Amino acid sequence: MDRHHVIIIGAGIVGVSCAHQLIQRGSRVTLIEAGPGPGVQGATAAGMGHIVVNDGEPEILKLCLRGREMWRQLLDENVGDRGYWNTGTLWLAEDEEQMHGLEGARDRLHSAGVDSHTVQASELFDLEPALNRDLAGGLRIPHDGVVYAPKVTARLLSQTTEVESRFGTRVTRVGDGLVTLEDGTEMKADAVVIASGISLLDNLAGEEDSPWKQNLKILPREGHLAITARGTGILRHHVVEAGYQKGAHGVVEEAVACAILPRPTDQLCLGSSRRPGRAGAVDPGVLKKVIDRCERFVPGVRRLPILRSWTGARAATMDGKPLIGPVPGWNRTWLVGGFEGLGITQAPAAAELLAQRIHAETCTLDAGPWDPGRMPALSAGGRSD
Repeated sequence: MDRHHVIIIGAGIVGVSCAHQLIQRGSRVTLIEAGPGPGVQGATAAGMGHIVVNDGEPEILKLCLRGREMWRQLLDENVGDRGYWNTGTLWLAEDEEQMHGLEGARDRLHSAGVDSHTVQASELFDLEPALNRDLAGGLRIPHDGVVYAPKVTARLLSQTTEVESRFGTRVTRVGDGLVTLEDGTEMKADAVVIASGISLLDNLAGEEDSPWKQNLKILPREGHLAITARGTGILRHHVVEAGYQKGAHGVVEEAVACAILPRPTDQLCLGSSRRPGRAGAVDPGVLKKVIDRCERFVPGVRRLPILRSWTGARAATMDGKPLIGPVPGWNRTWLVGGFEGLGITQAPAAAELLAQRIHAETCTLDAGPWDPGRMPALSAGGRSD
């Protein structure tokens, strides 16, 4: 009997994580990617690479926590561009009101089993001497970390044997268990997994007017980032301003917040911004706002030499939750995307959940919050041998 065959569209960190999970379950996997290799374009290549457990909706927290746990297991906490660098995250409060909010976040994280603790202003600068001296305090989450997503993606694929990879190959149409390539070739499989980021819903055959698709549009959100030259690693923690979460959800116009990520190469990745739209050319005005906001929390950042700046696009959904499950009404085509800024963190957990559903296993996490049929409620498919 032929092995259960899965076609995965997209070789970013999510698609390769899906391949890794499905191969472990005995599937035969064909990985199709329009780009020249794994993890070299899209959000995987453009993202900061933070692995964070955010205080927020409980289900999203669970997905982040499971993702972080899996990354630590997969990468053995090795320092370097193919490993997991345990930096911890330090959320920074500008005033007592924000500090009170961080104390509430600490209590909620503790309830979910997440190690975290508040840091008063007097202690803050022992942890990070480069921080501005007028900050009110912070919240430290010690087990968060950093990965260099392009290298980690390539490493994971190289360790996932028996995957048939087709790079430089574009998909133009997807049906239920059916894929059409740009040259007209049709490929059938027991399951098709779409993990193509902001183009997640673009090529679904005959679904243009479906009510569910109108409600579950992918909303691209452009962001600006910059990286400093080597020898400028003046921080040990990933530092983020407490007000970051306000800009991360429900963005209609432009939002800018301080998020500075140290890299094991002794560099700093400076962010971040959000505004509607796909990635375009670097806007000098937006980049200046990002760097100025970072300067507010880490004086002197503005004087550090910038090696490179770029833009990328996060794929968001209408309700702020990723899509992990079957196309509504279909049995053999599955979606995994719409993670906004948490795709790298959540990739292994989302891939595990998708593989468990495809193979009709008991799921580690509740599948309901992520099912693409949640608006409107439609029946979910499952493995059909």
